Amino acid sequence: MTLRILHAVTLTCVAMVFGVSSMSVEAAGPGQQSIDAATEKNQFSFVLFYRANDASTQQMFKTLQDTLQSRSDAVAVPVNVTDAGNKDIVSKFDASRIPLPAVVAIAPNGAVCSAFPRKVAAQQILASIVSPGQASCLKALQDDQIVLLCVCTANGATLPPAVKAFSENQMYRERTKIVSVRSDDPAESQFLKQLKVPADRQSTSVAFMAPPGAMLGVFDQSVSFDTLAKTVAAAGKCCEDENCEFNKAAAK
Repeated sequence: MTLRILHAVTLTCVAMVFGVSSMSVEAAGPGQQSIDAATEKNQFSFVLFYRANDASTQQMFKTLQDTLQSRSDAVAVPVNVTDAGNKDIVSKFDASRIPLPAVVAIAPNGAVCSAFPRKVAAQQILASIVSPGQASCLKALQDDQIVLLCVCTANGATLPPAVKAFSENQMYRERTKIVSVRSDDPAESQFLKQLKVPADRQSTSVAFMAPPGAMLGVFDQSVSFDTLAKTVAAAGKCCEDENCEFNKAAAK
């Protein structure tokens, strides 16, 4: 099933979120400089891409300002796509070809948390300020990595053996990200509820995800390496080796 850890976005903006282009290294423009400054302060950046300072742009900017003015963890960053000085960030998000104005929410770690074309509501903005664990998962998925989210109890922070084995296996180690959170962390409670991770489990839970946003399953700490490997193969995310035993098993 699709993992809905990105908030409601149009197909155009979903493509933008997962299709951030690579850029040559050049001096950052004013928009990117503002994002970099926010990152240094561990703040979310709500980038408002616009072409004209019309009524729609003004309304979206007002909504951003009204929603964020009392918060210290997020800032609004207006970016005019016609300003040559902003060509770096406009190119990065292909913002000249999307419906404008549009707001893109970027976590301090660079993960794109959501995108809203033409209009945005306060509740959408607030929902885009995601937990550190969710931001880490989003960033890894957007970097085309498999994610093993380990939800540890207060007394157990040791990685399940299968998670360690999977992340060190030569087929997966270069494209696997382990994210660890505490099950009793209030900041992660909504995210864990969204993933349907059992709240009352007394041992480590493992939420297994694959790019671009597939939820492969939630397992307890006794999960085996073979189970993880077969699960990722069944999702078509194992490897390109036709002779791989897990690919063969998935093809049956």
